[in-house]
Amino acid sequence: MVTFIFTTDDLLNCRFAISPVGEAMLAARVLARPASYPHRLGWLKAQAPTIAELAKEQDLRPLLALLPQHGYTPDFLSPPPASPLAGPDEELEQIRATPKGHARREIERSLADRDVDRDVLRALRRPDAPGLVADLLELVWKRLIEPTWQPLRELLERDVAYRGRRLAEGGLTRLFDDLAPHVTLRGRRLRVQQRTEAVVSLDGAGMVFSPSAFLWPQVATRVDLPSPPTLLYPARGAGLLWGEEPTRDGGATSRLIGSTRSSILRELAEPASTTALARRLGRSPGNIGDHLAILRASGLIARSRVGREVIYARTPLGHALLAGSSSEA
Repeated sequence: MVTFIFTTDDLLNCRFAISPVGEAMLAARVLARPASYPHRLGWLKAQAPTIAELAKEQDLRPLLALLPQHGYTPDFLSPPPASPLAGPDEELEQIRATPKGHARREIERSLADRDVDRDVLRALRRPDAPGLVADLLELVWKRLIEPTWQPLRELLERDVAYRGRRLAEGGLTRLFDDLAPHVTLRGRRLRVQQRTEAVVSLDGAGMVFSPSAFLWPQVATRVDLPSPPTLLYPARGAGLLWGEEPTRDGGATSRLIGSTRSSILRELAEPASTTALARRLGRSPGNIGDHLAILRASGLIARSRVGREVIYARTPLGHALLAGSSSEA
């Protein structure tokens, strides 16, 4: 258990952030031990040709050796994002700029008491090890994550929008309700289930909350102060990303408002943009936009702006309509 102790200043300095390179690192962890991640088999199968090509072109072992299933992963591999949506180049440069002594200590801590190939050890003990690992992470990003980054990013942004509403509705207590028992808040103490024991006083640094599509069902923490500690948690709705078909409604709601608008309303279990809805439902953005306008005029959905995008979400009336339809089925 890792316990974070909040002060009033910490409550004012909490923020959300999305890390592209963080997702690449978590994807690399799946590559390192695929049998340990049965819920990612669909992704592994879809990426199998790319993974095979990548393995032929580059020895990924120095990176994978630093990503144990249980144990310490070097903190310098996941610098806290400096902005709500960091750029991969910016994050990779942070990793490359890690002081050599600092990187060496964290690498040795990760490798301690583990059986690692001699060639890998030599590579990781070179002075330029941070650059080597950053180069390998960049390859994983470019080959496995960047080609599908748009739907992945939309998933993460929907989670941030959802949790922003939860925070507005009931503060930090409401924010973490659906992460229990992995994450619980008791007074000023945030308890995160981990294999290590630690008590961290934030002392005004606040926390970064970072959703991930690859982390489920675990949570993870980064506590390398003085940087703000980071809580990484599984994003809601990741099943859609891994190929699950969206639910289509052919019942009472469909008869009342039409099948397309019914499908849109069900898709908005998590907030989404017009473009994301169009892609999921196989329709043009203009067509989806027309239906969204009708749903909004009927009071079933509302819209808000997140960065440059307009995001739509169900209203209480929209939730009630679907709940009533389900109870009649």
